[in-house]
Amino acid sequence: MSASPASNPETTDPTPDFVLERELAVPVPAVRTFLCDLHHYVPLHPFIESIQDLAPSETLPNARRYRVVDRIPLGPFKLKTVYVAALEPVGSSEVRGHAWQSPGIRLETRYLLSPTASGTRLEEHCRVVTAPWGLRGFVVRQARKAHDETLDGLKALLESRPLSELVGVGDPL
Repeated sequence: MSASPASNPETTDPTPDFVLERELAVPVPAVRTFLCDLHHYVPLHPFIESIQDLAPSETLPNARRYRVVDRIPLGPFKLKTVYVAALEPVGSSEVRGHAWQSPGIRLETRYLLSPTASGTRLEEHCRVVTAPWGLRGFVVRQARKAHDETLDGLKALLESRPLSELVGVGDPL
């Protein structure tokens, strides 16, 4: 019997663990610009405490890298974790996110942007690439919850701003 992607922590199956979608009344370039800078996520992501820029990496030369400090809820406590994350623009309609956390947790996120009549359709595909045995379910649940809240905040924030204030509108891709 073969293991399913959800039960195998070392899977190479590219199937996401979850997909989130939002319709935003904001043009694609503005959404893409926002997604490409992790500093924008600080007031929106429920776990992020702080972010610092890191030097580029040879393995991801087009990505911006960051040192991230999170506070992850664990019952009545909050677990502090420090990790490296990267955001990598891939053309005009995709941004890839990478996170390398201890102990042996690796997440990959793909943000796909599609123009709609009213703005942008944003799809987030998140996959836990590796996680220690017994932690995978917890990691997926926490990531889904945090990313869902972040996308709600992103939508509210961007839609509340006048079009003239949105970074990326009119910028070349």
